Amino acid sequence: MDTVVGRHVRPGQVVVTLSANSRTPWVRGLIAVALASLMLCAGMGADSEASAAFATWLPAHAGDFPDPNVLFINGIYYAFATQNFSSASQTVNIQTSTSSNGITWAASSTDALPTLPGWARPGNTWSPSVSYVASDQRFVMYYTATQASNGDQCIGRAVATAPLGPYVDGSAGPVICQDGVDGGSQNYGGSIDPFIFTDKGQSTLIWKSDGNRVGINSYIWSQPLSADLLSVQGAPTAILANDQNWQNGIVEGPDMVDHGGTDYLFYSGNNEGTANYAIGYAVCSQGPNAACADGSNNPILVSSSGMSGPGGPSTFLSPSGTLDIAFSAWKGTTIGYFDCGIRPMYVAQVSFSGGTPVLAPATSGGDQSSPSCSPPPSQPGYWQVASDGGIFTFGSAQFYGSTGALRLNKPIVGMAATPDRKGYWLVASDGGVFSFGDAQFFGSTGAIRLNQPIIAMLSTFDGRGYWLIASDGGVFTFGDAQYFGSLGGAHLPYPITAMAPSFLGGGYWLVTSNGQVIPFGNAQYYGSPPFAPGGYRITGMAGTQNSSGYWLASANGNLVNYGNAQNYGSPFGSSLNGPIVGITTTPAGTGYWLQGSDGGIFTYGDAAFEGSMGGKALNAPMVGIASANP
Repeated sequence: MDTVVGRHVRPGQVVVTLSANSRTPWVRGLIAVALASLMLCAGMGADSEASAAFATWLPAHAGDFPDPNVLFINGIYYAFATQNFSSASQTVNIQTSTSSNGITWAASSTDALPTLPGWARPGNTWSPSVSYVASDQRFVMYYTATQASNGDQCIGRAVATAPLGPYVDGSAGPVICQDGVDGGSQNYGGSIDPFIFTDKGQSTLIWKSDGNRVGINSYIWSQPLSADLLSVQGAPTAILANDQNWQNGIVEGPDMVDHGGTDYLFYSGNNEGTANYAIGYAVCSQGPNAACADGSNNPILVSSSGMSGPGGPSTFLSPSGTLDIAFSAWKGTTIGYFDCGIRPMYVAQVSFSGGTPVLAPATSGGDQSSPSCSPPPSQPGYWQVASDGGIFTFGSAQFYGSTGALRLNKPIVGMAATPDRKGYWLVASDGGVFSFGDAQFFGSTGAIRLNQPIIAMLSTFDGRGYWLIASDGGVFTFGDAQYFGSLGGAHLPYPITAMAPSFLGGGYWLVTSNGQVIPFGNAQYYGSPPFAPGGYRITGMAGTQNSSGYWLASANGNLVNYGNAQNYGSPFGSSLNGPIVGITTTPAGTGYWLQGSDGGIFTYGDAAFEGSMGGKALNAPMVGIASANP
């Protein structure tokens, strides 16, 4: 029988692997998140308050090293982490580091997974979990990647003969996906965050189904592994659901440890891109393949002095034999890579009080440097799109193609840019989607008989999906766009005319032509105009950078603002050559452009005028505008 060095932790054990959770990597490089408060998460128990509120946390690893995963073998700790985010030629799929004590780490230049299998899309590789099969002298890694064929998140497996690899995945497809594609199984939104747990001679793969990605429950699952760790056996079991308020619909990043004969499941909850991300636990009294019971005072680790949004718990034994947890968190109060934030590795000591885990900093020193960077400067720019699909570029906006020379079944009604602004989608009123540049096609309603026409589209924050919105309030999701609800079938007295996404794509607002705003997901309601008849018909909407407010634009140029949205001006009261048909904000959220159907552009706040089609002969009227700046 193969001998597996796994996650079985008992006093005196000298060899242990550690697996980290991770969140979807697009959050890491694409979103400028507002600075977060370090207020403690509501509902926190007394033990977690003692361990988090009155402690100062210092990184154990210098630099950005999210989702740490540690293998201890032959006296050395080997750490694996989610990929870096550099240029394509410098991308490291799985980062590595080494340590002699589990506290002080030295980064390695080795990419543990230098070559991805054909089914995996480059640029989205994270959440490694590594174990060692001693009888074969072989290392097995489970990891998360994006399936190239459809954009779904899936779990792969790779094998190596040395701790740092290279790990090789020669499979034709992922090991676990749960996306409803293979064998017609139910769509749970994909599978991420794998973790290998070994106890009493049996290994188990534990992971998260990414239901919150598609608007359904997320679960943590388990399934027995073969003795060589290369395949799952039997049927999967859902062992934990997102049924606590603090989780905000998300449970992920599982890690399990045997303490005193009882299996404890540590996991992350809430949204990784906020200070509300936190670590909780559950007790699995019947082992890893049965339902677990959530702790009564979750979460047990929240934002505190020195770090924000802790997650990705990974237990391991220190050299002295004590139980520690490695995890990732945003350093200090800076959340978001565009705001110069980083997610280093932290280490906590674990103790138990009445069966409840208590976490405290394991380091008194460590990396105390502040990241020195600034968001990359960018020249302002924007695209204008006409109803025939003609694209007009200004400033830094690049031309990637159009439907201007095509005979369309229905007119173009909107566009959306990819997060890096190196591509865009156009959508027609029948839901036909046209992709250009690095925009990928994830599906459309072009072949579906719609109750009402599509009026707009929005891209997700990672560019791996989009929403289509119909005038009756119907919402159609493709790729990784999550469904949070719709008004389809509600028999609205006024049609839906615009939509905007909320913070990190966790929700959206719909707005009717008379200004009624309807929030879904984590989108909040901040107000609506009492009535917007006639020329005041709402034709555009945009949210603020942290989604604590929004703007509504009217056909006659009037602009109203709610929440923390500031009014920088509007053309209301001026003689317009064509009605206003859209609004888009600047990267800083301190200005906006308004688009006229005649091609005129109106700029306010820090929005720069780079040119327009106003006053020029158009083959078709303008229907939208998109900013060319991330």
